[in-house]
Amino acid sequence: MHTSYTYTYKASSFLSFALITALPFFAYGQAPAPAAPQSNPSAVSNNVPMPAGATDCFQYYRFGSVQADVNTNVQTAVSGTPITFMGSLKNSNSYPVIDGSLYVKIFRLKDTSGAKDANGPDVVDQFFVRSGINIPANGSLPIEFTWDIPSYTSTGDYKMATFFTTSKKFNLLGLSFTDDVVGNTVDFRISGEQKNLVSFDKTSATVGGRSYRFAAFAPQESKTAPVPVSVLIRNTTSQNALTSVSWRLYSWDAGLPGNLIGQADTQIAVPAGGSAKASYTVTDAKYPVYLLVGTMGWGNAQSIVNIRFVRQGIDKLRINFPGVTTFPLRAGEETTLFSCLHNSGGSPSVPDGKLVLTLSDLSGEIIHEYTYTGDVTGAMMGIAEKFTPKSTYNIFNLSAKLYQGGTLVDESFLTYDCNHINPSSCLPEDTKSGSFSFFSSFSLSGAMSVLGLLVLFALLFIGMRWVRARESATPLA
Repeated sequence: MHTSYTYTYKASSFLSFALITALPFFAYGQAPAPAAPQSNPSAVSNNVPMPAGATDCFQYYRFGSVQADVNTNVQTAVSGTPITFMGSLKNSNSYPVIDGSLYVKIFRLKDTSGAKDANGPDVVDQFFVRSGINIPANGSLPIEFTWDIPSYTSTGDYKMATFFTTSKKFNLLGLSFTDDVVGNTVDFRISGEQKNLVSFDKTSATVGGRSYRFAAFAPQESKTAPVPVSVLIRNTTSQNALTSVSWRLYSWDAGLPGNLIGQADTQIAVPAGGSAKASYTVTDAKYPVYLLVGTMGWGNAQSIVNIRFVRQGIDKLRINFPGVTTFPLRAGEETTLFSCLHNSGGSPSVPDGKLVLTLSDLSGEIIHEYTYTGDVTGAMMGIAEKFTPKSTYNIFNLSAKLYQGGTLVDESFLTYDCNHINPSSCLPEDTKSGSFSFFSSFSLSGAMSVLGLLVLFALLFIGMRWVRARESATPLA
């Protein structure tokens, strides 16, 4: 449904946005994101003592620290035409944001007459706008993208909601797997030819045979038993409709392709003025948290449900946002290597955890490494260690590897490069780091040019040796 975007670089400082301290049922206003909600969808108590060697995660990681300050060029759009959103992404952290992604959802609003809605608005589209985004410390980047409004879109009020993640797994703005914890939003209206529609009825959704609420804690289900999920498709038009329904089952969320663990596609006929049930049964029982995304297609319009639940008795440790507090690394200046982590399952604490954080240069030489071993809580916790680099580094890699009982269960890898973040921030490098700074100062095309010249000289040398050998072997006339 979305067709184009433009993305350019511009560094600028800006004032930090205040964070909302309470988690509301809905966060649809044009305002900063709420404070970080409970990281564990099972709502584990926060009263578990902090393990020895751990620290407060939120000293370093701030939910809502990236804002999507965007707006639209029109207040009312026509179905079948594009609508453009433009503005900037702003980073209020004292360190750059690496490998970021802007994700959006398009909501069709419902008239609830002021009553609190436990399901939120209907989702008509959701997609990544752009990935591979690097934002300088206390800087911003312009962003512009369009959404092609389907011709089957019905008349009504709509809202575009933003989410921002890094590595497509760490949430800095909104929670992309929810419909109620969102980032900055833009309201607009669509004037369409369709007055009625065919769509999922969120109020009819069930999980495990019980009613499901989209703006509530994820329900807890059996550790091993199949979990049936269903939702009705309602047809308010005067004609029978043939719809396509796709189900995509993910562990935790739908950010990474590797999280996809099951899928199914079918067609469902829905009578005029009636309804039909769409269903999927989750049999996988390897993970503590599942997200089932159902997408119904009618004409060129969509209706989407994001249904999340927890399996009881399964624990899996998870990394959340590793980083460094300063960039570039300056020789002789103290910095902090940190990461957040938590148990994504139901237990308040899991023993035998180990998180290894490694900073290395481009040659693989370790700049600094820190290992935490011990319990990992269900509530978000942090680990951190201060260190003073002996050399200056404009480019380095950050690796995070998390083990549970000796088994690798999660990992993350980031490359910090001043040339791709903010070239003006690059520092002169000293002799020690010069062993790799020569190569890092070249782009890929420059390195290939040097390699080509070396190959050419080698061929010329071999050719000259061959000619001389032939001349010396030729008998005198």
